[in-house]
Amino acid sequence: MKLSWNSLKISIAGAKLSHLVKKDQVWDHGSMIEQVKIIFQLLQKAKSKGDSQLIKKYLTVSGYGKLEKNMEVMQMTKYTSMHGHIELTDVAIIEVHEGTLTKPDNFLAMIKGKENQYDETKMASQLTHLKNYGVYDFTEEWFFIRQGEWWLLDDIKVKNHF
Repeated sequence: MKLSWNSLKISIAGAKLSHLVKKDQVWDHGSMIEQVKIIFQLLQKAKSKGDSQLIKKYLTVSGYGKLEKNMEVMQMTKYTSMHGHIELTDVAIIEVHEGTLTKPDNFLAMIKGKENQYDETKMASQLTHLKNYGVYDFTEEWFFIRQGEWWLLDDIKVKNHF
């Protein structure tokens, strides 16, 4: 078995979570993963409808500001994020940090997925008369901050998109 850097980070985060969940149930690994998945789906819905209000309560103030700017750019350029279907294929917690006096509890999740995109530049298939689709894999890192008993999405960094 090949040990990757991400596998090591996931193992370390898992060990920290095992310790932290004994102190506070907010650190429950399964609940954190489920929160990421829920926010992913809501984010896709918000982007497809062009309505950032659908996800506002799941974001920090700065995270919501970033989303609004992103959606404004999408609307100005008439870019639609839903050319096809976006599927979440993997979610892993890769870093966890207990809060200090100046920083709240936080964690970093790595999400992987694929997007089936409609390509308008390609000719329709002669056999099916359907346009071609391309499948693009992506990896993102999502940064969450704890506020009370909730984990709120603060930032998204795209690692790759092919």
